[in-house]
Amino acid sequence: MRALAIAVLGLLWSLPALAQETKVTLAVLGFTADAKQMLVQLEDDNVGTNLRLYDVATGQPAKKSALIPFQRGESQKVIKETRKKFKIVDPGVEDTLYPLDANDAEKTLSFFGLMATRERFVLAVTDRQKLGKIADVPVRHDDGADVWAKVALKTLYWTTDRKWLVAIVTQKLKAEGLLTEVDEAHALAFHVADIRWVEPEPPKEAKPADADAKKD
Repeated sequence: MRALAIAVLGLLWSLPALAQETKVTLAVLGFTADAKQMLVQLEDDNVGTNLRLYDVATGQPAKKSALIPFQRGESQKVIKETRKKFKIVDPGVEDTLYPLDANDAEKTLSFFGLMATRERFVLAVTDRQKLGKIADVPVRHDDGADVWAKVALKTLYWTTDRKWLVAIVTQKLKAEGLLTEVDEAHALAFHVADIRWVEPEPPKEAKPADADAKKD
């Protein structure tokens, strides 16, 4: 029996270590009146659920901002108090569509993400007729394992006046037994005129039919 136990322990020790997982999610809860800062809710496997003030322009925590932890049962109270403290008066809009004409639902822009290369993720848009580019997002990379993350657009948050958008992008990277799934905030001032539309390729000229084929 003792020999069997030792054999089982030896087998377990010989197995590769189980992958560890780290997950961080972000959600924007609103903006200040000047759209310079936003309140973000973070859920982190390691530190729990927190609120934090972010700078909109950088998509990063505001200088000297601290995590504000809270439990699920007290979320409404803490969020309300924190919004008041930081003067978060604009609730914002979560939407991957942008209306071009309030009276015509067909005239909208639809946002999505795509991997241009393994090193570059693109925030893109379409008006149902052509494609356009909004911004590039750097892809996370593990130098040791030479592994690149898989990236996806999770959602978009806008200021109510639609002048600023915050793209929440999820990057999943698995390397050396560690799986990380992290949300990132990428913010930018949005103007339809700034969209870099992709010009369609000119149609190729039809080749003349083979003379012999015509005879047949």
